[in-house]
Order: sequence, then C-alpha cells, then structure tokens
Amino acid sequence: MFKAVLSDISVLRDSMDTISQIIGEGVFKIKKDGILLLAADRAMVSVVDFELKKDAFEKYEFKEEEAIGINIENFLQILKRAKSGDKLSLEVEENKMKMKIEGDSTRKFSIPLLDISVGEIPEVGQLEFQTEMKMKTSVLEEGVEDAGIISDSIVIETKGKKFIMKTEGDSSSVEIEVDEKGGLKEISGDDSRSRYALEYLKKMLGGGKISDIVSLKFGKDFPMKLIFQKPDKISMSFVLAPRVED
Repeated sequence: MFKAVLSDISVLRDSMDTISQIIGEGVFKIKKDGILLLAADRAMVSVVDFELKKDAFEKYEFKEEEAIGINIENFLQILKRAKSGDKLSLEVEENKMKMKIEGDSTRKFSIPLLDISVGEIPEVGQLEFQTEMKMKTSVLEEGVEDAGIISDSIVIETKGKKFIMKTEGDSSSVEIEVDEKGGLKEISGDDSRSRYALEYLKKMLGGGKISDIVSLKFGKDFPMKLIFQKPDKISMSFVLAPRVED
C-alpha cells in the first residue's frame, strides 16, 4: 500500500508536463526514498530518468516496493486541475491511482493502472562523458530557439572555456557563444562536438520549469545528458542520442 501527500503540486505537474512530450505512458517505481521513472521514447532516441524524492512530500507512507503503469497524459490532465495552494493526495489501491485535490473544495479522481511491459531501455547509466558544464537554462533555450529558425538540428561544441551552439541552412546560419562571463557557470573536460535533433531538445528544455540552471554532459559524436534538479525534492534528466553528421 502507498499513500502520499504533496503540498507543492507544481513540482510534479511541471515534470509530467515535460515528460509527456516525450513518452505517453510509463512504469513508475514506488520505493522507500521516492517515486522513480526510467523510460525510453518509442524511437529509442531519448531516455527519461525521473525521481520525485520522499522529502518532497508532506506525508509519505510506504510498505513495500511496487511498480505501477500510468498513462502520463491522463495523470497530467488531473494535475492541471489543481490551483495554487491546493494539496494533492495520492493512493494506490485496487489497481487504481486515486487522487484527491484539496483546496476550496475536495475533488476526487481515479485512473486505472496499466499493465505495461517494460521494454528494452538503452544502457545510459554507464556513459562516460568527455565534457561537463552548468549553465543558465534560459541561455540554452535561447540558443535552441535561434537554431530552430534555420534548421531542425543543432551542433554544440566546446573550445576551452567556451560553449558554442550553431547550425546552418541552405543560405543562412546562426552561432551562439557563451563563456563564464555570461550564462556559463562552470565547464570541465575535453573539447567536444556533436549534433542533436532540435525537436527533442525543445521538449526536454521544459525542464527549465524545474530549475533555472541545467547540467549538460556530452562528448564527441556522443549522447547528451541534461539534468534539472531541485535539491532534496526532484531530479529529472534526459539522455539524447546524437544525430549522425551528413
């Protein structure tokens, strides 16, 4: 049996809003230290790794580990019905996720748990990244939006202590350079260069609702990892496969 109460509904709602852009359903694991989700999109291009930690909850009653399949879009629709200041109660019972939103009124919802087979998920835990950095999420968002005017992919690279985003079209190009005097907070590792699909990056950057600082890891023609965190509350990361250069 599992019961929990969440006072800050926005941390869960904003996370599910971002994740739902990439996957439609997933298997959530309820554990002693919090709720976890690890899933890949159908194209096996990206992996979502999400944890809502026990300390994020006002109340967290846990007896044993269990895995529950949830339609994330349906879950999100209910979360969006909550207003600022409302409190959310979650309970797993009778093959359903029961949800109660308390504020000026008390509203009760339930959604069925799904029997979802956990497919093969790319092994991302053992990835060794050549380059790591932290930067303002807004700066990365601006670069991705700028690149989207020109192309459907973006090249990111590092040169010493500089982070560069660029792309080219038939007759147009854009290049954004960031250093530690601007939106780049820290950088370490070797120089790297990879190309990635903007379609996925734009969706992943919804994580900016979680944190205004993003940790970014990548390498030469290597997957990229984006990490958004609120200490002691939530961790949401994405791994994106590189696009093969033309």
